[in-house]
Amino acid sequence: MVVPSRAYKSDIIKRCLPNHHSLGELLLPCFLRQLFTLTVLFTLLCFLVSYALAGSQAFATLFRVPYVTMIPIFCWTWAFVIIFLHAFIQPIISVFTLLKALLFTGTVVVTLLVGLKIRNPVHDDYSAMGDSFLMSTIALGGLMNVMPLMFSKIKQTREEIIGFNTALFLGLTTCVILNILWCWSILAIVPQESTCLSSSINDTIQMAVNLLNESQTQGHCVLSSSLAKAQSDGEISTVPLSKILDNGDYHYFKYVSFIVQLFIVTSISVSFLTMGSALHHTIKGVVDAYWNPTLEAETNLRKYGNAFGYITVRRIIQWIFSIIIFSIVFGIAMSNPKGFITILEEAASLFQNIEIGLFLAIMTYKVTSHEYSKYTLPFQLPRWFVHLQWIIPIYFLFAVVYDIYHIIQRSIK
Repeated sequence: MVVPSRAYKSDIIKRCLPNHHSLGELLLPCFLRQLFTLTVLFTLLCFLVSYALAGSQAFATLFRVPYVTMIPIFCWTWAFVIIFLHAFIQPIISVFTLLKALLFTGTVVVTLLVGLKIRNPVHDDYSAMGDSFLMSTIALGGLMNVMPLMFSKIKQTREEIIGFNTALFLGLTTCVILNILWCWSILAIVPQESTCLSSSINDTIQMAVNLLNESQTQGHCVLSSSLAKAQSDGEISTVPLSKILDNGDYHYFKYVSFIVQLFIVTSISVSFLTMGSALHHTIKGVVDAYWNPTLEAETNLRKYGNAFGYITVRRIIQWIFSIIIFSIVFGIAMSNPKGFITILEEAASLFQNIEIGLFLAIMTYKVTSHEYSKYTLPFQLPRWFVHLQWIIPIYFLFAVVYDIYHIIQRSIK
């Protein structure tokens, strides 16, 4: 599909379809195209920062090494793979994603069984459901950032597009179910709040400590592992989970701790590779859109038979921009090693919700307008389904409003 007024760009845009930048070029007005591309880049950047922090924590817990020293190793190892081995890792990512799903399912089942034995008391607080709401938008909306990359791998036939849509729906449904069960199992094992352990004597003072008040964590009080302590330290929930299962009264569940750590290491590495590939794919789209196709023909390694023919000026420029973006990811991660929750809950969710609630709504309206009715699509959704699609932007625009309110509320505190 090419907008007639921009037909002169069609030869450039079609070469790099589909990616976020080219979709914005086709379906958004002038100033919104650039804002959309920037929003996508900021969203993916925030995701990568949070994954870099979470992945470093997971590897540090597994190998018993200092957490901060793992950040540069984690960031630059996977960044090198994404930037320079992008074309070769796509099948590997699919295999590791399958492994991740199997590990996740097994981990949820095992931790649920352990949780049913421990039966940690759970206290409800519905005033805190806003944080869960923002996290749910991240879990549901992250799919949009990788859909163009996945869609570029299928054939444009009715059967494959139907299969693609079905796979997306079943994948999201499976993730929703597994995430709910995972949260349930964590709550059944890890206490929500800490117990204050005396550092001068061996007995335990049974008192709940509000970790958001830093003055209560000072003095002779050593805090036990809990979800509240993990939040204040910027840790993922599996860090206190592993500490509880490795030590104390539940050391006989130590094997479960290893399974959980193995799953988290695999899961976050795959997530970093997936979102990093989507980021690199978007950067490639930006470079390709502004690259004069007469300067350099599309190349591939099989055509030239050696690495020197594969390394071209355009690819070098793509690599340079990707290295710059990953350097920013590394810099933010190193400067704020405890900012996992803040970055994911505030920055990543805000940019992603704007991306889906605003820009996706405009693009959806554009392609359902009369201007595009003359184009024949391999598979088109039923006409009645068009009205249901507005549930998505309404949901995510509400999330944008709440996200802004949430940020203001925290800044006041």
